[in-house]
Amino acid sequence: MPAAAFFKYINNKRFLFGAVIIFIIPFIFFSFWNFPAADDYMIIDQRSQFSFWQLQNEIYHNWTGRYFATFTSSLFSYSGFLYSHYYLHAVLLLLLTIFSWLFCLIQINRHLLNKALSFSSLALLSMLLLILEINIIPEPVTAFYWFSSAVTYQLPLIILISLTGVIINSFFNLHNKIIRFIIASLLIIMLNGCNEIITLFVLINATCLLVYFLFNHKKLPLFISVFFLINTVSACFMLFAPGIASRSSLFAHSSVLSAAGIAFIKFLIFNWYFLKEPLWWFFLFWLIIFLTGNKNNLSRIFKNLSKPSVSNILAFYIGSNLLVYIPVLYVTNGSVPLRAENIICFLNSLLLLFVIAAFIPYKTDIKLTYLSIIYKYRFLILSIVIFSTANMKKITDSLLSGYFYSLVMKERLSLFENAKQLNIHNLTFDEYATAAGKKLKAYPVADRQIIKDIIVKPPPLICFGSDVNDMNYIKELYGIKNLYLQK
Repeated sequence: MPAAAFFKYINNKRFLFGAVIIFIIPFIFFSFWNFPAADDYMIIDQRSQFSFWQLQNEIYHNWTGRYFATFTSSLFSYSGFLYSHYYLHAVLLLLLTIFSWLFCLIQINRHLLNKALSFSSLALLSMLLLILEINIIPEPVTAFYWFSSAVTYQLPLIILISLTGVIINSFFNLHNKIIRFIIASLLIIMLNGCNEIITLFVLINATCLLVYFLFNHKKLPLFISVFFLINTVSACFMLFAPGIASRSSLFAHSSVLSAAGIAFIKFLIFNWYFLKEPLWWFFLFWLIIFLTGNKNNLSRIFKNLSKPSVSNILAFYIGSNLLVYIPVLYVTNGSVPLRAENIICFLNSLLLLFVIAAFIPYKTDIKLTYLSIIYKYRFLILSIVIFSTANMKKITDSLLSGYFYSLVMKERLSLFENAKQLNIHNLTFDEYATAAGKKLKAYPVADRQIIKDIIVKPPPLICFGSDVNDMNYIKELYGIKNLYLQK
């Protein structure tokens, strides 16, 4: 095949679709090799003490204000449904992330871009945004595969993306406004009931945008004012919950100054998470090209973006993030887990992506000829770049070790079940490397040292933490007093 024909064959949307599907398929496999851990067992452990609604009240008043995350966790866990269908939440979250992006992008394309993109392009872009998230967030395992974390941090991202689409639709569509108002209000209430970081992020950024809008237009549409009021009230319901006060009393509070210092360091670190990724930079180049070619359709947006200076935008970007981090770091004495930073990292990567891409075409007389080579081979470049990430080693390691991880975990759960039935309170099982090594012996073709070194470790995109990751709740559930590991 001639080189020109070969490049034409691999540099098209269909080829990129194939590359995207190949990238996503392993994450579906991981869902079926996944097992509960740590806090996943908390609700099922406590169902003998509380009814469904008593449990909501107990957690809200004594542990956390995350009323919607708690409700969702209880809904899946209380009946035991989650534990017999543990693959389901990861599959749903992956699909819902794609569909929420598709819904939001359809609204943007219809109302802001004059239908410049085809449906297939929007579907492809939705999947690419999922891949972008997976590649740049600090801890993909807790975003999708650990249920307790996923409903707290990934679910609100899905809600926020869907909410953005509903609000855009409400601006331009005069029909069925009441229905959209009800849907948006419910999404706001659900969003603010998931975790403190996203609540602060939305509240601070919504307040800044509201002030900016008022400064330039002197008045607000009624439905935006009502949305902001609902957002503020539901945010207070979360942030001032008795459970948060009770939980924060367990931590020794740091000083505001030290919290600010740690917040700035964390701000630099989560920016590095996406600035180091080639895929983020390719998204930036592609967006610059697209916006430059659609200046006429986007003239109103460009006009609004031209008013603040670059220094003002940068000050807002840094300041808003510090305002999110400082209260959390102050209350928790500087402790914020990586899973809590996933959503902030991804949202800020998108915010910076759009601001830079929108400023460059408007502030400079950029010539598309300089970037035409990137645009010409965009499908081929993207097909390569999505696999050019530090996560690829984690993906390949998890593909090799995931099946053996599921075998080991099934055996351990069987031991717990047998101990409960026999009323045994002391349990011993092999440490993970030993247990996985024993399973590997049944597959001689894979029993090679280079492969064995990977398989005897838990898969990094499915399992997080140590060999026995916080077994307190599962020990209590099965009546185990002492748990021993043997080499």
